[in-house]
Amino acid sequence: MRTREKAALAVAGLAVAAAGGTVFAGTSGAVGPSPAPSVQAAETSCVTDGAGMCTVQHALGAVPAVVVVSANTPGQFNAYMLNTVQGSYTATTFKVRAMFDQTTPKVGGAIWFGYAAYGAPIVQPTSSRLFPPETTPTTPEPPGR
Repeated sequence: MRTREKAALAVAGLAVAAAGGTVFAGTSGAVGPSPAPSVQAAETSCVTDGAGMCTVQHALGAVPAVVVVSANTPGQFNAYMLNTVQGSYTATTFKVRAMFDQTTPKVGGAIWFGYAAYGAPIVQPTSSRLFPPETTPTTPEPPGR
């Protein structure tokens, strides 16, 4: 390649890099949902009942839309699965269940875990009222015209 061709390729490469930088520069700001959902995250522990369940207090202030749990225990005690209990969410609590396998609950055992409770997004009310069409008032003509 001659020097002139190399220079042309270098300029073209810089132009492509500048264009790419411009495209990505405009998309670098992270934007989340609006309004932002409410979230409460914490770590806790409890002792399971005869069905392997515990009731957990939360401070979300509303019934969570979703609760995500993650066991947080020493390695030798990781032999159980941890899930939330379907239909157990209230404005102040939810339930978790620890199972050794699909049919054997972890009964009377201590479990440690972290959770994140996500509130449903706030939905702005919409009006369903239909307004009558606007009309221009008419003035009757005086008699005798």
